[in-house]
Amino acid sequence: QFATVERYEYKDDPEGQKEFRGHLVVACPPEDDDLKLAEKITERFGEEFGKAVFVETRVLGHARPQDNVFEVWLESYEIDLLHSKRQAFINSKVWKGPSEVDDEQLEYLVDRVKYLISDEHRYSYRMSDFSDIKA
Repeated sequence: QFATVERYEYKDDPEGQKEFRGHLVVACPPEDDDLKLAEKITERFGEEFGKAVFVETRVLGHARPQDNVFEVWLESYEIDLLHSKRQAFINSKVWKGPSEVDDEQLEYLVDRVKYLISDEHRYSYRMSDFSDIKA
């Protein structure tokens, strides 16, 4: 489960630092269909957000197709699980999203991230953050 980063190069990017609003993580097994879908998500988010959202694909080498692992997370002002194939299969009473990322789900992800990186969201509250407070 540990990743090793090798042969990286640091590049100073003041424009990217100024625009940056979030880090989108696509976690998937090393299956061709899943990697193609991760690439499609990366391209769509690149078109929509440019340098505002950095997209990373984390290939989980130990995951098997039957594990139903394909997740999309946003790490921004909060950490949000935006899509989970696994949750759709094992926790369908709580997880209401679809199991697959089709074009409609991809556009939902774009719209959701657009809101989650906005100043409107940044300066708002989530009622669920206060759900355990008793009067």
